[in-house]
Amino acid sequence: MKVRVRLFATYREVTGQKDLELDLPDPSTLQDLLSHVGQTYPRLKQFEDSMLVAVNQEFAGLATRLKGGDEVALMPPVSGGADPFVRLQDDVIDTEAVLASVRDTAAGAVVLFLGSVRADPGVGALDYEAYDAMAVKKLTELRDAAAGKFHLTAMSIVHRRGRVPLGEDSVAVAASSPHRAEAFAAAAWVMDEVKRIVPIWKREG
Repeated sequence: MKVRVRLFATYREVTGQKDLELDLPDPSTLQDLLSHVGQTYPRLKQFEDSMLVAVNQEFAGLATRLKGGDEVALMPPVSGGADPFVRLQDDVIDTEAVLASVRDTAAGAVVLFLGSVRADPGVGALDYEAYDAMAVKKLTELRDAAAGKFHLTAMSIVHRRGRVPLGEDSVAVAASSPHRAEAFAAAAWVMDEVKRIVPIWKREG
């Protein structure tokens, strides 16, 4: 069966290949695929312990059974100039630091989304409350899912807690990728999911 393999960032540089088409026995698992690729490109073996692997744009374990026509992505851990992060904080968001955290020479596009408190009638501020441990867990899951789904170089997410006055930013999402379409799409997708599944609530103050 034929399987397409996409290589990103360091792995692309190590192999000199952006895409591979492999003809594997049926059945084969992700582990079988990695063994095959490792034999062809031995320098990749040093990265196996930290490698992120996705099948058809979803993270997958090494025991995952492959099907003909699958697309497998091999990705380094998402990293940027100052290391990407997920954070809840009470202080004003340092947008320059958020941007710096996702900059990378592999990224041709860096997108920053800021959600700000607007002056709706009767609103002087917004008060944010979070279930901290679960919120950070869900934000991290979203960041990691976005990295695979949109082939990102890096992503950071910061959300405020407590009182946020008019005009200040309550949330920042920075995404970097080789091309701008993926970075824009990733930031929009993450914000939609933040509003849907992350336990952070706001109240008009």
